[in-house]
Amino acid sequence: MVAAWNERLESSFHLVVKAHRRITHRSRLAGIAGPLVAFLRSIEPLRALRVVLWQLPPSLQKNLDRLGEFLDELDATEREVLGARRPRLRHAVEFRHESWWYDDVAALLAKHRASFVAVSHPKLPETVLSTADLLYLRFHGKGRRLYDYSRRELKQWVESPRPHLERRRLYAFFNNDRHTNAPKNALAFRELLARS
Repeated sequence: MVAAWNERLESSFHLVVKAHRRITHRSRLAGIAGPLVAFLRSIEPLRALRVVLWQLPPSLQKNLDRLGEFLDELDATEREVLGARRPRLRHAVEFRHESWWYDDVAALLAKHRASFVAVSHPKLPETVLSTADLLYLRFHGKGRRLYDYSRRELKQWVESPRPHLERRRLYAFFNNDRHTNAPKNALAFRELLARS
């Protein structure tokens, strides 16, 4: 699969990989030395890889010590596994529990140059916190229209991250669903962003 992606994807393509659930959900970022090495080794050959998304489970509430230990281990393991063979990966952390939306969490992510993922979700804050050289947006849907957005809702999301975009690359992802709204929403978001 990696060889096929390397063959098909142009060098300008930006590939983002979501981290393995064994690390984020089952182990909840603790005791993950072996799985972390295995995961980084598996993605290392991807030439177009730019960002790794670490989506935490909704049941994992704020634990600054655990997050800090994980980020330290991630930095060290990445240096050990990837060395100088490729540029340093960028990392984005997506919290799914509202207890993480605090300045001390943002400061810890900034220290490790990791992005605090801004989310559009009915049960989570929509605050945009810029902590790295990229801005990462995840669109999960709103209320009864889960996984689908009106142009008005997308326009709000064009405006809210704008103050954070200077000298930052924007990555925006829409959850796919059985009605395949993600491509339609992504195209509309890109069009609105280009017009603003």
